[in-house]
Amino acid sequence: MNDLDSADPNIQTAILEALAEGLSAAVLLYDRNDLVVFASQQLANIMRVQPRLLVPGTRIRDLLNAMYDVGIRLVADTHNYRRALGRDDWVAEQIAGLWKERSESLERPGPDRWLNVVKRRLPSGYGVCVIKDVSEQKKREEQWRFDTERVQVTEEVLDNLPFPISVKDRNSTFVAVNKANCDFLDLPADAILGHKGTDINNKAFEERLVPINQHVYETGEPIQLSERITRPDGSTVLTIVHKYRIGKPGRYYMVTVKQDVSSIAAGAGGDPTLQSSEWASGFVPIDMTRDLAPASRPGSVPEVTGAKILIVSRFTDTTAQAVDILTQHGADVSAAADADEFTLFLQLAAEADVRIDLVVIDARMPAELSQVAEAYGVTAVGVEEGGLGPDLPFLVAAELGKPVEELVLPPLDDHTFKPAQNDDIVDVLVAEDNEVNQIVFSQIIEGLGYRYVLATDGEEAVRLWREHAPRLVLMDVTLPKLTGFEASAAIRALEDGIQAVPIIGVLPQAFERDREACLEAGMNDVILKPISPEALDAVFQRFLALPGDEIEPEAWPVS
Repeated sequence: MNDLDSADPNIQTAILEALAEGLSAAVLLYDRNDLVVFASQQLANIMRVQPRLLVPGTRIRDLLNAMYDVGIRLVADTHNYRRALGRDDWVAEQIAGLWKERSESLERPGPDRWLNVVKRRLPSGYGVCVIKDVSEQKKREEQWRFDTERVQVTEEVLDNLPFPISVKDRNSTFVAVNKANCDFLDLPADAILGHKGTDINNKAFEERLVPINQHVYETGEPIQLSERITRPDGSTVLTIVHKYRIGKPGRYYMVTVKQDVSSIAAGAGGDPTLQSSEWASGFVPIDMTRDLAPASRPGSVPEVTGAKILIVSRFTDTTAQAVDILTQHGADVSAAADADEFTLFLQLAAEADVRIDLVVIDARMPAELSQVAEAYGVTAVGVEEGGLGPDLPFLVAAELGKPVEELVLPPLDDHTFKPAQNDDIVDVLVAEDNEVNQIVFSQIIEGLGYRYVLATDGEEAVRLWREHAPRLVLMDVTLPKLTGFEASAAIRALEDGIQAVPIIGVLPQAFERDREACLEAGMNDVILKPISPEALDAVFQRFLALPGDEIEPEAWPVS
């Protein structure tokens, strides 16, 4: 402090302001007479007092009185931030605290404000008080505590439900089970969590489940099955199994709920449908003494030798690990780091008539990449970061064993994709799954003198776009297989970007978020249902006018 006393006042103030800025806190210095020596600019914001009270020479008592008057009552009692104290008692309490050699407290001046206050009295008699607003940190801690309590309550509720419930991630690994499910399998939770169904159930049963789980996971459509299950203790139960998909794109989970209906069937004299169910299966207990490492799994070495695999990830370490592991198992592996590189790779492979057996996409990459792969007739599978390690060859082997409906692309003339041409020029591609709306579109478009083709789902829309090279696409956003958003993104990823086809989103309502989603998917504009001849004509005049045609700007639809 002696060095600061002898320094130029402007330099002294600049140094202290820099210190306060670096600490992201308010700093107050005061002398042995409890007079303000320095107060940083942040102090006025935190304490809500007039700047004139923060100039050197101001009495600390006057500053505290002003703080009390504006409602700032620093009290260490965080559960009673409105603790009743008169002004004189409160000011006396605060001044006494300033004379402690060292103190630190979390103080609460309001219901949603927390301040960390550090005070120190130096041997020279000077004092320093550092005040930092930690409200956001406390709110996050409160939210974390709330979330933790909510998770605990949810787990408690699930554990007390009478139905066996399990949750699997996209790699078919159990990530959650309730107590009823553990009892049903006669296994502790740690013998289930982190393992796959193949580690617990017999092979035949798991093979029957693969297409069912894949359908639910890919479409989001829930499925209900009837099963006769032989439990590890030899008892047989009749169950109704419900399967659901939850989560968000890129982070989907499969929830399975088993409902024991044995007593119901017995009470009704037996249900032949249940007893003859094709999903009859046999659960077998897992041998907890066996090594679950990939090298010692049933089946020994996964069959991936010679398979042409493309890894898509922007994380170099992840890519290097995946390539190394698959190469060791004899696979022919390549990699792409982003969407452009991925699309170009598929284009070049199609041009050279080189078959790609499987695309493995890091789940942290954009979800629409799988749609691009499907448009090229290549099977794609999304894998979480943890799945791109030692288990990857087994996942690849399982995917290669599935039947694939192949879509053969025509060879390309250059390195940029161009839709296949057709002798019959198509003006408009209409992607619409509703039969009534199809008739409406047909009558209006024919009446306006344009030629068109109809697609009833998103995958067909991408295919017909390729085959007919339409001059414009009317894209319903609620299509099956691929939504209008996904189909539009796939088209944008496949075209060369120079001869981009106008895509007009067809929305059932005028929500701004839906308009924004259309634009983000690559659409040029939107129109609303019900469709009118005037609305379509305005769109055609805007986007299908030939060069040199006169177009009145007033006739353009407003997006």
